[in-house]
Amino acid sequence: MKRLSAEETSKLVELLYVAVDFNQLERFVYLGTGDRLFGKFVGTGMSLYDTIDKLIEKLEKGPITDRFLRVVYREKPLQTDLRACILELYPDIAPKAVREAVKFEFQNAGATTAPESEGPGLEANVRPALKTLDIEIWLSRFETIKRQVCRVEADGAGIGTGFLVGPDAILTNWHVAEAARRGGVLAKLGCRFDYRRLTGGGVDAGTLIAATTVADERPCSGAELTKQPDTPPPTRDQLDYALLQLATPVPQRGFLRLSDPPPSAKDDPLIIVQHPAGDPMRFAMDTSAVIGAVHDGLRLRYRTNTAAGSSGSPCFSMEWDLLALHHLGDPAVGPPTYNQGVPVGLIRKSIETKNEAKALLGV
Repeated sequence: MKRLSAEETSKLVELLYVAVDFNQLERFVYLGTGDRLFGKFVGTGMSLYDTIDKLIEKLEKGPITDRFLRVVYREKPLQTDLRACILELYPDIAPKAVREAVKFEFQNAGATTAPESEGPGLEANVRPALKTLDIEIWLSRFETIKRQVCRVEADGAGIGTGFLVGPDAILTNWHVAEAARRGGVLAKLGCRFDYRRLTGGGVDAGTLIAATTVADERPCSGAELTKQPDTPPPTRDQLDYALLQLATPVPQRGFLRLSDPPPSAKDDPLIIVQHPAGDPMRFAMDTSAVIGAVHDGLRLRYRTNTAAGSSGSPCFSMEWDLLALHHLGDPAVGPPTYNQGVPVGLIRKSIETKNEAKALLGV
């Protein structure tokens, strides 16, 4: 990875100082790194120039300066001097700075309500009762989460979805890891990031990182592997999760924090970020999704659509609060009536009982 010289850094800082303000700088840092400008990279109270100078110094230690500059290049099309400087420093940034096409699926109570779109267009697809969304903040969060969700693979085949919950920790389902174990390919488990379809129709294969260890796991209930998943109901230790440790940490991507989610009310919206059928990343949004909690709060049911390969996907509120780990669909013969996830607060409490696993959460 290229390291900037003192002269290159000075020129870059001068051009950034002219081109951005504090608000833009905060946004670009968040989009590029998944972390906040203040607290993670710099302290408060400095001038804009000194803030930019200190930021570049910290990014160079990553080194992840190119991730930040890729966003700047994309978001500042009229700043020709700055863009020319960025390309001089990182010639490959231009093609990577193009936004990829994102697959959105809008649903209401499980039924698709609009064709797939590149978004955002959210205001026309949500129920009047929903709170107004700040689209810039929403999209900034969306850009970050895309980099934190991965396809879980075993020997090159997609078997599920997972997401970062620490710099080198992936959360997915126990039954996903167990499938690899039973198939004799647990040692060939890997996590593929940035696997997505591009605007021009091609596919970015992304980056594959090996998963070296199952640091912690809890099975689903025996019944949840049958056509009668509610009989008998799951116990508090049957949370269907596996915590995987990556061979290489990826702190530049940030991670989703496991905490007690906000309460979900009936018919609340729900978003699932997933790799259904092992395909490039997709988003499913249902604006009237939540059915409610079952089994004394051990499971959350919703109508948002999933498919094989979606096991281990993160489930979010419309405000991007992490709610649950998706793990199961209605096995009934005939049209399914629900999908189901495990509340993430329960998973965190379970992981915290094992110190080695807790250390992977980055807290």
